[in-house]
Amino acid sequence: MDQKEQEEAINKILGKIKALPTLSIVVAKVIQVVSNPLTSASDLSRIITVDQALTAKVLRLANSAFYGFPFRIKNITQAVSILGFDTIRNLALTVSVYKVFTGENDSDFSHQDFWKHCVGVAICASLLAKKIKYRSPEGAFTAGLLHDIGKNFFEQFMHKEYRDVMKLAKERNISVYEAENEIMHIDHAVVGKMMAEKWNLPHELKAGIAAHHHPEQETEENVMAHIINVADIICKKKSIGFSGDYVIMPISKEGRELFSLDEAGEAELMNSLDKELKEAEAFVNMPQ
Repeated sequence: MDQKEQEEAINKILGKIKALPTLSIVVAKVIQVVSNPLTSASDLSRIITVDQALTAKVLRLANSAFYGFPFRIKNITQAVSILGFDTIRNLALTVSVYKVFTGENDSDFSHQDFWKHCVGVAICASLLAKKIKYRSPEGAFTAGLLHDIGKNFFEQFMHKEYRDVMKLAKERNISVYEAENEIMHIDHAVVGKMMAEKWNLPHELKAGIAAHHHPEQETEENVMAHIINVADIICKKKSIGFSGDYVIMPISKEGRELFSLDEAGEAELMNSLDKELKEAEAFVNMPQ
């Protein structure tokens, strides 16, 4: 493919991203008000309860075993007071983003397995964030859930080309990331970054999505990029769901040092991940 064809291919993708639906007005407002220090629990609750489907899903997740409250959370105001603004923002955001994507399962790309991989990365990212006392384990959880949204985009809007990507990755035993660049001249991390920009996602989430294969390229939110990179590799090693990749990259020297991941540290992290995954059924079943 010459440069002109390459530019055309990328422009085609850019056009499709521009045509993507925006996040719901409710979620856009949620992102906006959470960043305002003067917002109260009742302000946030009023915005979310306008959308009944979103309210129901957020309450279902808040009452799931993952959060493990001994009593039932009955309404959004209570959920906001107990779980906090960031958790509610991230739950609303996740529900809204995944509503944009639906698709048929087939032998190369099972949406359920793919989503399970994303949930695994989210949980592992949260564990890594807590391990190093990162300021926002909740942000790491959400960045983990959303890190591969570029793959969702390819799978839904460029279905045929993405089949070729998956086939090439398997036949040549290369990463999906490399196969995307070879066939489509752009990869899911770049496309995910464009989507995050279109949806005005907070910068820390954008960094986790854009730099999860190359954390060294992210300067401002470098720790978040490393968290998602390592969580992604750990979940591939443990075969949690399936991201489309048969190739597992090694954890970088920087990643191992940042999270103190020698052999024993890695084994301990994997044990914690097993326990947390058992509690996360509500997240695994969320897209249904």
